[in-house]
Amino acid sequence: MTLKINSLQKCYGEKCILDNYSFSFTKTGVYLIVGESGVGKTTLLRIIAGLDTEYSGEIENGGIKNVSFMFQEYRLFPALNALQNVIIAKAGCTLDEAAALLARLGLKDEDLKKRPRELSGGMRQRVAFARAVLKPSPILLLDEPTKELDTDTAKNMLEIINDEAKKRLVIIVTHDDLIKKIDNAHIIRL
Repeated sequence: MTLKINSLQKCYGEKCILDNYSFSFTKTGVYLIVGESGVGKTTLLRIIAGLDTEYSGEIENGGIKNVSFMFQEYRLFPALNALQNVIIAKAGCTLDEAAALLARLGLKDEDLKKRPRELSGGMRQRVAFARAVLKPSPILLLDEPTKELDTDTAKNMLEIINDEAKKRLVIIVTHDDLIKKIDNAHIIRL
């Protein structure tokens, strides 16, 4: 399955941030969407995911059933602990599978039992990332995945992203120079 964007136009009133934009992605690999604030990077991810339908043009093979999305805002369930927030993404996900991924991202056993309000911003970010990674989908969308992470944790995340890119398409919105060093990443400037 190949994600294709055909003649996409997205306007807010008189201002069009995506104007007749077309692009075809490969089935696997990493694409980095970069550009100044306000040029439509996050909007493009929302359109690909099927969360924004107020546009003209066509998105082939996008939509909620084909996409796993890590938002900038994390969007964790406040009544669930970190581990529960991750396993909810995948039917049949074992506690061990989720815990192993969170451990790889630097969370300790005691962190797994904490609710989102008890976690730091960086911890919440890692939980949201793990949840997105575990959801089985052909497309993984990541919006600023390393913004609150220290360098070592970000490098661990980049290793996971590289592993995921061998199996599916990964599209990342970023301002982070570290993430721009992903091997064989395609850069899209908006």
